[in-house]
Amino acid sequence: MPMTDDQLVRQQQGARYYQRLYDDTLLRVGMRAPEPTLGQSANDYRREQLRTMKKAFLQNHDLYKVNMRGLRADALPIFENQVLEAVPVEAFNPMNVPKGTMKEIVQINPDNGSKIHLFLGQESFVKQMGRPGRRVASFMHTYDASGRGLR
Repeated sequence: MPMTDDQLVRQQQGARYYQRLYDDTLLRVGMRAPEPTLGQSANDYRREQLRTMKKAFLQNHDLYKVNMRGLRADALPIFENQVLEAVPVEAFNPMNVPKGTMKEIVQINPDNGSKIHLFLGQESFVKQMGRPGRRVASFMHTYDASGRGLR
């Protein structure tokens, strides 16, 4: 039986509520939640967005093992809260960035729309700018030009 226009509007409003909820979390990590598609139930929208957040941010987290598409309706709020708490933490975890690379996160200030560019990585980019130095043998002794200790 096809849905009436009133049922479609109520279904869309329910999904939009969750879109705003996900936007509150994702704006902190420089992303936005996509709009729900017409005819998509609120629970299906929630499952898809939780799966998307899991794949984007939770690769090294215990929640990565959870099948988000297979969650029952009564389990959705429990895992939803856990994912929404873990996403901002894991997004700024430098251990989730491959070694030798930098990850850019563009945060948008909701008050004035200004953008903040943050770069994450396991090593600082400044490390590559320095030149290799000599090893310091000691600060307590003096040495002559040939490296022998003076007493």
